[in-house]
Amino acid sequence: MILTKREAAVIEMLRGCETRRNIARKLNIRMHELDSIVSELENQSAIQRMKSENYEYRVFLGTYEVDENSEQAVMPKKTKVIEVSIPEEYENYIRSQYGLIPRREIARQLNLNKVTLNLMIMNLGLADKELVQHNNHHSFKQSQ
Repeated sequence: MILTKREAAVIEMLRGCETRRNIARKLNIRMHELDSIVSELENQSAIQRMKSENYEYRVFLGTYEVDENSEQAVMPKKTKVIEVSIPEEYENYIRSQYGLIPRREIARQLNLNKVTLNLMIMNLGLADKELVQHNNHHSFKQSQ
């Protein structure tokens, strides 16, 4: 039998008595995705669900081949990028006040929530600037 990398990973984790939740977490997939993989493996008679109330499976498949061209067994985490449009007047105000007054105050002045302001600051590249300033200030204090 030829399995995808993900199916093979599920088989081995079921063989090791991993819980469904742990399998989904380790493979970085949602439970419904795991359920569809498990259903497909059941349809292929590779595994069988035990009669217990828990989701326990018996693995019937002794040997198998893995399709090397199939999807990765562990998908890399995708980072969500939230884009925020920054009106020019907001950008000018943020750049002029950033580092001089607290972010909370800048957000209040612009009638924004702090999360939106933080996204704007990151998009403007100011967050990196603050980190450099903080590190320089910290190292200056240590040298005194």
